[in-house]
Amino acid sequence: MRIKSKPQDFRVYELLVDGYVGDKGKYRVYRVTKKKLTSLEAASELALATGVRSSDIGMAGMKDRQGVTTQFMSVRGGKPVRFQSPSLKVEMAGFAMHALSSRDSIGNGFEIALRGVEPAERAEIEREAVYVRDLGVPNYFGEQRFGNLRHGQGWVAKELALGRAESALQHLLASPSENDNPHMRSFKRGLASAWGDWKRCRDVAGAYGAHHSIFEHLAREPDDFAGAFRYVKTEVRLIHLYAFQSHIWNRAVARFIGESARPKDRLVVPSLEGPLSFTRAPLAVPEAWKGNFRMPGEGLEDVEHDDQRRWLTAALAAEGLAPEDFRIHGVPGFAIKGEDRQLLVHPRRLEIAPDRRSDGVLHVSFDLPRGSYATLVLARLAPTREAETPDDAARRLARREAEQGDFRRDEERRPEGGRYAGPPARRGGPAAFDRPAQGPSDSRGRGAGGTRAHGPKARGTDAAKPAARQRDDRGPDRGRRTR
Repeated sequence: MRIKSKPQDFRVYELLVDGYVGDKGKYRVYRVTKKKLTSLEAASELALATGVRSSDIGMAGMKDRQGVTTQFMSVRGGKPVRFQSPSLKVEMAGFAMHALSSRDSIGNGFEIALRGVEPAERAEIEREAVYVRDLGVPNYFGEQRFGNLRHGQGWVAKELALGRAESALQHLLASPSENDNPHMRSFKRGLASAWGDWKRCRDVAGAYGAHHSIFEHLAREPDDFAGAFRYVKTEVRLIHLYAFQSHIWNRAVARFIGESARPKDRLVVPSLEGPLSFTRAPLAVPEAWKGNFRMPGEGLEDVEHDDQRRWLTAALAAEGLAPEDFRIHGVPGFAIKGEDRQLLVHPRRLEIAPDRRSDGVLHVSFDLPRGSYATLVLARLAPTREAETPDDAARRLARREAEQGDFRRDEERRPEGGRYAGPPARRGGPAAFDRPAQGPSDSRGRGAGGTRAHGPKARGTDAAKPAARQRDDRGPDRGRRTR
C-alpha cells in the first residue's frame, strides 16, 4: 500500500468558522490552492500580485508543499486578483471584518487516495474504521512535527536542557542527514571540519549565505554558545523546542495506553520518533482529566495529575532527564510553556470507498480539528504490529545519535583533501535547512494539514519570510511579521 504516490493523492482543505467569510468587510479573502509550494511562498506570490507587503497577508495556519492544499488568505487593501499557474490557483472567496488568524480555523478536511491496496489490506482498513469511528484515536503528534529527525539534528532542546549548548549548536547546524542534497552536504562538511575555528566557520557560512551572524558572535565570544542562539531564527528555535516537548508528550501517552490496554486489544505502530500505542477497546480515562493530557511546562510543575506526571517522568528518564531538568536557562527563545492537549480525537465524516475505475485504489476522507494529524489516522486504520516498545525506541534513537559521533573527529565529514574548498557552483543560502521540514498545518473551503507549525498557542512567534529572503545575517530576530 502506498500513500502520496502523486501530489493529488493527498488533498487537504482548510475549515474556517462559520461566518468568517461574508459579503462585506475591509479584508478580501482569497481561496488559495497550491502544489509544491509552502504557505509562505504562496503568500509571497499573493502579496506581489495584489501589491501589498507580505506582512499584510493573513493566514490561519501553515501548510507545507506536500500534496494539494487549499487554504484561505486575507488581504487588506491592494488590487483584487484572480490567477492560476501550474502550482498556484488564487480566487476570491469573499470578504471579512478582520485579518485571518488561527482563531478562525476549526481544522482541516482530508481526501486521501491509497494505491496498491491489496484485498486483505482493504478488509483490514474497513474493519479498523469501525473502531476509529466509535473510539477515536490518540491525538499523537505526527511525523511532520519531527523534521529535526529527518534532518539528522536529533533533540536540540534536550541538549540545551542538559547544559550542552555547544553540542546543541553542532546538532542544529552541522548534523549530517541522508536527506541532504549535495549543496547542503558540502555546507555541513565545511562547518564540521572548521568547528572550533570560528572565523573559518564564519567564512564557510558567509560563502553559503547562512548562519553568518552566529559565527560572528562566536568569533567575538568564543565560549558563548547559548548567546549564539540569539542569531538563530525565532521560527527555528520554536520548531526545535516544540519538537522535543511533543516527543515527550507522545512517549508519555504511548506509555499510558500501552500500560492501560489489554494485550489482546493493544496495537503498536512504528513512527519516526518511536512506536505509538493504540487500542481497540475504550480507554479508561480518569474523569478528572477532562479528556486532556498535559503538554508539560518547565519542570513538570504545571502537571496536576500524579498519574500523568508518572508517565511524563518516565518519558523524560528515557532521555536522561529528571523532571527538574526539563527547563532551559540562559538560552533565548527556549522557554517551555505547557498547555492541555486533547487526549483522543474523533475524525468526523470518516468515509472509505474503492475507486470505481482503478483496482487497488482506496479513497479515505475525514475531517480533523486543528492541531491533529491525518497521518496518525491512516496509521491507525492500517496498523502494523511491532514488538518494539517505547523504551526500545529511546535506545534506538540513542544508538543513532551515538553513531553520528563527535563532529570534530569524523573523517567522513571532512571535505576531500582535508580542506574546505568553498561552496559548489550553485550559490545561495540553504533555506530548507534554515526552516526544518514541517508538515501540513492545522486549521471546507476545505486546506492543509494537521500540523501546528507554531506549537502550543504560538505565543510570540515570528513568521518567516519567503524562503528566497530568509537570511539570519541581519541580526537576531529581525524582519517583518506575517500574521
